[in-house]
Amino acid sequence: MKRPAIPDPVIVPLTGGKEAPKVHPAKVTAPADLRQTKVDEFIAARALKPKSEQAYRRDLQGFMEWTQQAWANVSRRQVAQFKQYLLQERKLAPNSVNRILRTLKTFYKWMLESEYISSDPTTGVKQEKVPEAQSKELEEEEVEQIYAAIEEVSRDPVRDRALFSVLLHGLRAEEAINLNFEDYDGQQVVIREAKHDSVGEVPLTRQAREDLNAYVQQRQIQAESTGQKVTDESPLFVSNSNRSRGQRLTYWGVQEVMSQLAEHTGIDLHAHRGRHTFCTNLIVKLEMDTALAMELSRHRDIRSFKRYTNRKNKLAAKRAFLKATNQLE
Repeated sequence: MKRPAIPDPVIVPLTGGKEAPKVHPAKVTAPADLRQTKVDEFIAARALKPKSEQAYRRDLQGFMEWTQQAWANVSRRQVAQFKQYLLQERKLAPNSVNRILRTLKTFYKWMLESEYISSDPTTGVKQEKVPEAQSKELEEEEVEQIYAAIEEVSRDPVRDRALFSVLLHGLRAEEAINLNFEDYDGQQVVIREAKHDSVGEVPLTRQAREDLNAYVQQRQIQAESTGQKVTDESPLFVSNSNRSRGQRLTYWGVQEVMSQLAEHTGIDLHAHRGRHTFCTNLIVKLEMDTALAMELSRHRDIRSFKRYTNRKNKLAAKRAFLKATNQLE
């Protein structure tokens, strides 16, 4: 007997005969870069000032853009390759490369101390050798030329003479423009904001005090003539330009003054040469102890101050030779 054919199975959906809705796969979003969370934690642990934080983030971001490796998977060889990339492809100066490497080393030291990694891949990767930094102090004759030029070409010789005198006491341009009236007591200036927290008090020479006193008097007379009032919080150095007259002098305003004097005298002049001159004079002319000179100039790193002690040693060696050969006048 022939068996009946078995009919094909009919699949009945469980949705009441309606077509089952299509299920679309969920959108896959790229996971957040976990490396950034470590950077954020590192920054928070250091309590950095805004400019320092910006520099740290920029350096570490540059490394993260160069490689996608997780922090824990980075090898010493990769760090060395990154250094070569900075030198050969980005063509950064050795000092800039060394700064970025120091950032990376500091970050990995923190990672190691925080037990996020078991070994530091930056160990053994040496920094680039850079030429020994030289002091760029002004000679006495150049200082005299600059003061004479201020009287001849400056739009406000009283202000610019006081400004130059302050710079010759080791203040950075940014420190000078941040001074308020309360920061000068007739004997010294007080640095409340400074690079690397190098704040402190700077005693002034008699000549510098006379220059500042003359400028303070001029400011007070000008304020009275316009019905304004000079307070302790008023900026010490103000602009004379048409757009910002009476407002705090800017860094670019200082640079403009220095450029004008440089053009008139032919001297390679910028604001920082005043700081070089101050430090060199402390060490070479006044023969001050290095620690005391660093305190007065508010240096925090003996490595950056070495350019001045080297200058002293070279002059001392030359003097000793002349004396030993009966040539010392």
